[in-house]
Amino acid sequence: MARVETMSSTLRAFQVMDLLAQSPYELSLSAIAGELDLAPATAHRVTATLCAAGYVEQESESKRYRLAGKALWAGTGYLRRSAVYQAAFLVLQETAAQACGLVHLGTIDGDWLLYLHTVGSPSSLYLYADTGERRHLHSTGLGKALLAFQPPEVVARVAAGELPRFTPNTITEKKALLAELGRIREAGFAVDNEEGSVGLRCIASPIRDRQGVAVAAFSMSAPAAVLTTKAQGKFVLVIREAALKVSAQLGFRPTTSNLQFLVGGKRRE
Repeated sequence: MARVETMSSTLRAFQVMDLLAQSPYELSLSAIAGELDLAPATAHRVTATLCAAGYVEQESESKRYRLAGKALWAGTGYLRRSAVYQAAFLVLQETAAQACGLVHLGTIDGDWLLYLHTVGSPSSLYLYADTGERRHLHSTGLGKALLAFQPPEVVARVAAGELPRFTPNTITEKKALLAELGRIREAGFAVDNEEGSVGLRCIASPIRDRQGVAVAAFSMSAPAAVLTTKAQGKFVLVIREAALKVSAQLGFRPTTSNLQFLVGGKRRE
């Protein structure tokens, strides 16, 4: 019984951290108890434990709880051990210098897209994605580029799940999503045509391991008025070549070594 209670307490602690990682990022003790359906005494015990461990802190005036700096330190341990992040970091900086907007590095985390890093100067806040932010796979260029090169069982699970609508262009039907993923596999890149946010376009290409599975992806996002259909061909080449550079470091070997691949019927000069 004691072991079960210990596991339950540990799970509650992680649930509190998950809750505080979401907007509004600060909550009172009563709000935490209400959101997680905990007795006030239990919520107090869990938050006190997290505060003692240094992962949560209590604001002195409002008395609300929030994640502490140690939570960031623990989370970025994911990046410190990530071979993909280490291989992609310099390429990401180089690619941003050629971009017309922000350049993102993301990976798949369960059924979610997880942002690892963003480089560039956003023209507005909605273009930006913080490290550690999660978004849906089906409505983002990064997510679709990742999903198109996953094992069939992963694709089937995500396609059969909830596909919420964010804009009039969001793909929300399983059949349409599977068709889109087939086009991405054929072309080698994905396009987010204002599917996650109105006014925002994105192009993305997968970073693949030696088995050909997408372990990460690069994307470029910019206002739709900047990243037009006409401009897309040029920047697709930039993103695809960057992704291939990192993929090669991870052991991926494409069927051709010729990086002058065709995009939109035109060969890169």
